Amino acid sequence: MLFFPPELAAESEWHGVGAQAFDGKAEWIRTVYFQRLRNNSDPALDRELVNLVLDRARSVVAHPSRPMLHRVENFEKAPFGELALEETLEENPSLSIEQELLMAENVEKPFSCVTLLDASASMSGDKHLLASIAVAVLLLEVPSKDTSLVVFSSHAKTIKRLLQEESREATILRFLKVQPKGFTNIYAGLEEGLKQFGTRGTSGRKVGLIATDGRSTEGGDPLESAAKYDFLVVLHLHGPGSHLEASEEIAQKGHGICLEVERFEELPRRLYEAVRLLARL
Repeated sequence: MLFFPPELAAESEWHGVGAQAFDGKAEWIRTVYFQRLRNNSDPALDRELVNLVLDRARSVVAHPSRPMLHRVENFEKAPFGELALEETLEENPSLSIEQELLMAENVEKPFSCVTLLDASASMSGDKHLLASIAVAVLLLEVPSKDTSLVVFSSHAKTIKRLLQEESREATILRFLKVQPKGFTNIYAGLEEGLKQFGTRGTSGRKVGLIATDGRSTEGGDPLESAAKYDFLVVLHLHGPGSHLEASEEIAQKGHGICLEVERFEELPRRLYEAVRLLARL
């Protein structure tokens, strides 16, 4: 029998969200989530919770569509594309060599980013569950090798490294297993994110996405780290004690923008919008 701890239920911030935003499935997801907290060695609960989280994320994404690039390649590299006749005739007027045929194809525009999520004690319970849905949204939108996931509290921890290939389920479960605790060290999170771009094989711009209430309670100055990013999107989490001006300053130093999340249950949708924005840079 599944059991939802009453002491956690009293602290819930999900009230009023279920029927409107979660199609009546909110309480079941929450029940499985809190049951897993009490039985964290049950693989069956792990699988069920991860599947529920992914299902919810799919309803947020709805119609995934990445920006496309028009690319012309030779026949050997793109044998299933459409013949780019004009370009081919310029290079090979007699059409005598099959290997010199040029083919046109549309491919998804590649981009990579590091996502940083607050995992301090204030993010426990329903907020952690909603953050896991946001993680699933990220993984549905960005190929595994092109994204990194970092959580930060008093210290920062990499959940998923850039260039690392693994299943969505494995990344989501690892995130769920890192229970929120400690204080908020935004500086440590930003620095850990920067390390991902130093990995052998990575290249291009240092693009980051951070969800925070803007208030650091320990650690160094996050503005110093933010300035090292080429583009940083800050999802500002409104709530008691949040500091919008601090989030806006972090975004400014990171050459990016600040998007406000008025209610925490909006985080998965707002993260989806942020990823779509980044894909178009």
